[in-house]
Amino acid sequence: MDQHARFHLVYDGPALVQHQMEVRALAPALLAMGELVERANELVNGSQARITLNVHASFKTGSFGIDLELAQSLWQKALDFANGSSATGVLNLVGLLGIGTSAGVGLVQVISWLRGRGVDRIEPLGERRSRLHVEGEYLDIEAPVLLLLEDYRVRRALEGIIAEPLRNEGIDCVAVVDHQVQHVLVSIERAEAVYFKAPSPEDETLQSNEYVGTLQVLTLAFQDGNKWRFTEGGGVTYYAVVQDEGFLSRIHLNQVKFAKDDIIKARIRRTQRITKDGLKADYEVLEVLEHRSASPKVQLRMNFAGNSRTPST
Repeated sequence: MDQHARFHLVYDGPALVQHQMEVRALAPALLAMGELVERANELVNGSQARITLNVHASFKTGSFGIDLELAQSLWQKALDFANGSSATGVLNLVGLLGIGTSAGVGLVQVISWLRGRGVDRIEPLGERRSRLHVEGEYLDIEAPVLLLLEDYRVRRALEGIIAEPLRNEGIDCVAVVDHQVQHVLVSIERAEAVYFKAPSPEDETLQSNEYVGTLQVLTLAFQDGNKWRFTEGGGVTYYAVVQDEGFLSRIHLNQVKFAKDDIIKARIRRTQRITKDGLKADYEVLEVLEHRSASPKVQLRMNFAGNSRTPST
């Protein structure tokens, strides 16, 4: 079963009177639109539906417009009937994003209402709705809209469609128009573009653990706050802050001779975080337990004059 939705994305302003838009502004916006609908579909439907975005160029006086068609394949619809679950159709999906004909409050409307303000409190209203409290005001939204609002990839894609094109001189407005009745569904002016800039995501700590390991020093940093570069072998290297003040003090006082490629046995803390750029790991050397030179020792088995006999006692 396939479902379709078609709408008109319009950029308007004096720079577009000749129906021309620089490819450096248009191409990222179209890619962002593709990312927006794909990520929204992934969040709301998981693997239950696949979605594609098709582009049909069209023009309107004094603007540059693109017809966009979303095609959604509900390829697990039979399974939905069997297990009682259901996928959100493409018409409802664009409604959740706030660019469809749905009368409900979608993502774009929520961001416009927030006007860059932070949410003071989120109040659950059953399984399917939540209430956002902001500076004495509140707004009720559906649970999937909250899911979209909190997702960095969705917010970053929406920034690429709205905020980034409106930074270009001569582009004053971006709008979404219903394809059939030519009714304006959403219109964002240049002054509102700042509201659609994606907030910086908060890093989330996944786990932190301590272990004892053997490290080889690749780069030393004796300045405060600088990180040393280590390897545990196998070609894997990382930077770590040395937190052992006693060890650092002995180095500064020349009580310990330390050089590149030396080896230490240490108590190490590794903290894994998920960030906007993916999974990251931070390392700290908490305590240096042993220190030795990297130069290997030779075996002192000397055989003078070819005599390998064991001396008699």
